[in-house]
Amino acid sequence: MVRQLTHETLTFDWSKFDPRSALLCMPAIAIALVVGVSTGHPRQAVMATAGAFSVGFGSFQELRYSRVAPMWVAAIGMCISSWIGTLAGHSEITTILVTALWGFVYGTVWTLSPGTAWTALQCVIWLVISAAYPQSGLQALTRGSYVLAGGLLQMAFVSAVWKIQGHPGPVMGGSSTDEERQLLAHAMSADWGRRLQAIRTAIILAIASAAYRYLALPNGYWIPMTAAIVTKPELRQTFQRGFARVIGTLAGAALATLIASALRPMPWILASLVVIFAWICYALIYVNYAGFAVSVTAYVVFILALAGLPETALISHRMLNTLLGGVVALIVHAIFSPWEQSWEGRRSLRRSV
Repeated sequence: MVRQLTHETLTFDWSKFDPRSALLCMPAIAIALVVGVSTGHPRQAVMATAGAFSVGFGSFQELRYSRVAPMWVAAIGMCISSWIGTLAGHSEITTILVTALWGFVYGTVWTLSPGTAWTALQCVIWLVISAAYPQSGLQALTRGSYVLAGGLLQMAFVSAVWKIQGHPGPVMGGSSTDEERQLLAHAMSADWGRRLQAIRTAIILAIASAAYRYLALPNGYWIPMTAAIVTKPELRQTFQRGFARVIGTLAGAALATLIASALRPMPWILASLVVIFAWICYALIYVNYAGFAVSVTAYVVFILALAGLPETALISHRMLNTLLGGVVALIVHAIFSPWEQSWEGRRSLRRSV
């Protein structure tokens, strides 16, 4: 078990290394950073950059046989989720309930297609992030609007280049299948196995969200965010993804610490580091997940440092909260696993009769 887990974590599939497609996502990120830093609005730059960064991963996805759909659906979904999260964040109970609801929907639709799963996960992530920074009135629309702007900028640039070169980049997240044509009503049908997965995901996110809200941990929103990211349909998948995420986060935190200590970066250096590590994230996400976790940890540290948060504190918070999020996901999944396996066994038996 340990040997297999280590092998899966340390295996690099270089056949999925596509530096050109990764490079295609960089101009939108660079533009958002340059405009924000040069005009003295780094926080707005961070929100737009984060939107562009998230939507950029949609360029590797496919949704109902469309390469553009994952990007614009994600951009809109992230924006709406951000608005709702920003308003829900005023109340601990509301935050937990809404996060659980988003988790239930994510756990319901993630089997439809890789593109559907990825899009739903982005909505969960941005709901969680935004709930950590509540606002009221028109200010509640600000974060989501900047995220939408960055996402649409990313989509517009990538789509334009695809038209110029005559073809899109490769689909890395998994191609569309006939299963994607199934109606959402089928996913919400009386298949108790599906519902168990959705309930389990909702409970994981509710517990993770409650943990950071009631413990008042600094940057504690990384707990439910990590829990959502590592939660998968099968226990082995959740354990492997959680292990790779934690190992990668620890290594990424060490790397970010060394860079921050050596450079003591100013805003333009921080912006450059964000661009560099964003490219590495795109390049490695399908090559090796632990390697991706290393780069995304450094990316997060430097982009939040650009918004004015101290690098050292961010690094320690990232390590602790990532570990807690992974533990919550794994424990709850382990509790649900016997029920899910029992249901799958009974369903297989009925099919064989």
